[in-house]
Amino acid sequence: MTVIQGANGQGKSNLLEAVFLLSIAKSPRASSDRSLIGWEVARTGGHAQISGYARDAEATVHAQIDFEVDAASGDSGSVRKSLRVNGVVRSAAEFVGAINVVEFAAEDIDLVAGAPLERRKYLDILISQADSAYLRTLQRFGRVVTQRNHLLRLVRERRAKDDELDFWDGRLAAEGAAIVDRRRRAVERLLAYAAPAHQDLAGIGNQLDIEYLARLGDEIGPAPSGTVREIAEQIEHAVKALRGRELTQGVTVVGPHRDDLLLKLNGRPAGAFASRGQARTIALALRLAEAEFFEEAAGRKPVLALDDVLSELDSDRRRRVLLAIQRYDQVLLTTTDYSFVPLEFLNQARRLTIRSGVIGNASDADG
Repeated sequence: MTVIQGANGQGKSNLLEAVFLLSIAKSPRASSDRSLIGWEVARTGGHAQISGYARDAEATVHAQIDFEVDAASGDSGSVRKSLRVNGVVRSAAEFVGAINVVEFAAEDIDLVAGAPLERRKYLDILISQADSAYLRTLQRFGRVVTQRNHLLRLVRERRAKDDELDFWDGRLAAEGAAIVDRRRRAVERLLAYAAPAHQDLAGIGNQLDIEYLARLGDEIGPAPSGTVREIAEQIEHAVKALRGRELTQGVTVVGPHRDDLLLKLNGRPAGAFASRGQARTIALALRLAEAEFFEEAAGRKPVLALDDVLSELDSDRRRRVLLAIQRYDQVLLTTTDYSFVPLEFLNQARRLTIRSGVIGNASDADG
């Protein structure tokens, strides 16, 4: 474990965000690549890079992301991003998962109390790191929804015929069914890891349940089961039943882009009833379950990047968290104060400091 100490605003979260970028090629927080780049480079143009090595018993992987910033049009200039693994240019689907990183950040509480989008994003990142085919399916589905929404608006404006939607209904159902099936199976495995992880963190008597919900009509409910073809038939039937509403709204209202995860604590919806401390513990359990999911899927332990995970926990839960992460080969843990880390763990860790974005050894800072 490496403990990185620094006051607020010194760059701890930026460091872990950069590590996570080497895993999924996108920031979990920034809305655009341009907002990731230092202000001076973004303003004047130039080159920025994130580069890192991951090692396991069998191989070393070098992941690299390069940003070329065009300042010709001022602050709104374009950013071109290229991805490389071991020096070879890769597509996003080929890059994602070359290095597996599980990141816990303060915003993870939104997995419990936030909008369904946050839980879908969590699930999609989880599966994509373990299965590049799933990421390609997501990309195809996104294009289908974009094209179909455009056509819905054309039909609504009487610039296209209603039956032109039939082809896109079929594509929506086929790609959507593959996503629903893969998510449903992933949630089953995730629950097998998350329930015991949560009990380890929260104590016996605190039961976590996870259910994947799909929107196939007016209401959201349990995801359909059966073969991919059977799921596709159910999606296509729902799409045709709601075509009138879709034409009115001009958007696709059925499909996995509208689905959700239901998290329940002791049988009650956690989003409505969990306290902030309980929600934080659930989010931590989901991240630890994610790490086990990767280990099973990829055959190697991921890097854990835990951003200020201990500050809002009592001493007992801090100790439970640190015991849970001891089994991982590399853990990056940020904190504002070393005192949040019990000495039995701190004495076994490498200690670093970060000030104004510069990292040094703890002894250097002390001197």
